[in-house]
Amino acid sequence: MKAPVFSKLTPPTIEVAAAELAEDIHNPKYSIFVAEHEGRVIATAVGCDIEVSTSWVRLMRPRHAGLLAYAATLPDARGLGAGRALCENFFVWARDKGYDWLATDWRSTNIEANRTWRAMGFRPLYLRLHRAII
Repeated sequence: MKAPVFSKLTPPTIEVAAAELAEDIHNPKYSIFVAEHEGRVIATAVGCDIEVSTSWVRLMRPRHAGLLAYAATLPDARGLGAGRALCENFFVWARDKGYDWLATDWRSTNIEANRTWRAMGFRPLYLRLHRAII
């Protein structure tokens, strides 16, 4: 059963996502982390300065913060510790960059993500509510 996460955004095609990754992987604004198991990439994460994000507007933005902008583990690889290892590497990266705060974003309806990020020490900073008017 997948977690209920609601969005009106259309997911990008594989081609569009691959093109964006090809661009971003060489962009010094992003630090990309991967976890491998038995020769296969099973998890990935992206770290950057929170100022890079257009989602984190001024009032929601902790000062001098590193952002865990993306993190995912393949469903069949969950429970191997790859996500925890990537997050711990993100913490080291952020400390080495001199950040005072760390931020990430998840939907509280995604129970797995909610449990995972809280277990890694993240705490809600604010609740974001919105209603689409169609």
